[in-house]
Amino acid sequence: NLKALFRPVVMVTPDLAMICENMLMSEGFGQAKMLAKKMTVLYALAEAQLSKQYHYDFKLRALKSVLVMAGSLKRASPELDESTILMRALRDMNMPKFVYADVPLFRGLIGDLFPGLDCPRVRYPDFNDAVEAALVDAGYQQLEIQVDKVIQLYETLMTRHTTMVVGPTGGGKTVALDTLARAQSSLGLPTKLFVLNPKSINIDELYGVLDPATRDWTDGLLSNIFRDMNKPVAEGREERRYIVYDGDVDALWVENMNSVMDDNKLLTLPNGERIRLNFPTCSMLFEVFDLQYASPATVS
Repeated sequence: NLKALFRPVVMVTPDLAMICENMLMSEGFGQAKMLAKKMTVLYALAEAQLSKQYHYDFKLRALKSVLVMAGSLKRASPELDESTILMRALRDMNMPKFVYADVPLFRGLIGDLFPGLDCPRVRYPDFNDAVEAALVDAGYQQLEIQVDKVIQLYETLMTRHTTMVVGPTGGGKTVALDTLARAQSSLGLPTKLFVLNPKSINIDELYGVLDPATRDWTDGLLSNIFRDMNKPVAEGREERRYIVYDGDVDALWVENMNSVMDDNKLLTLPNGERIRLNFPTCSMLFEVFDLQYASPATVS
């Protein structure tokens, strides 16, 4: 019988509340149980009530990144109330990814779960001014909402090594990226953008190919850029290097990236070479219309 050859395997969904509680405790939160409950309720409500977008993800990985950020906020300002810290982490990590119509809904959910708490957005005086100056220098009109998007991108890049900038053509994605790079460069943090369109060439030309007969290795476009980009920076120098994939995200080429996007940060090439992403110096950015063809693993 075929059944005898396979072991019975049990699949269960992770107990988010318990994971949250343990992580909050390990980050030094005293009211971990109560805050974990609030957090899991918020994510369950958000998943049920907000609109369905391809790039929304309210599962374990999204939860974990918020908890890590909450921990760093707590260490940075231990005098603040724990509820305020968690609320700020939840708001700052989730707001950037919502479409316009979902923002008031999410604000309402946070207001219901953390009543009476109002924590204003953190302003980075030097960086905000640099962003506004960069927009004016490039000849753009200065819009509050656009400046805020650049700040959100800046905050996201501080905590994540892979960021997706999603929006329609002409929506201001490239402007946000260029403005961020110029603002950081003007503040003495040289920023380079390596832009490529992964859909313009085939997979072998992108990642490289190993000849099965001669075992000769031909380097690909992406593997070459990725290797150069992750070379160590000279001692005492700070700089930022962003590789920007300006093209559709689909399972064909992006699945090989999943190991770079998760906590391993390793790109494995067909010849067995492994290149580590040197975060925070290097980050990956995707500039894309929507994530319709990306798998759930890629989105999370």
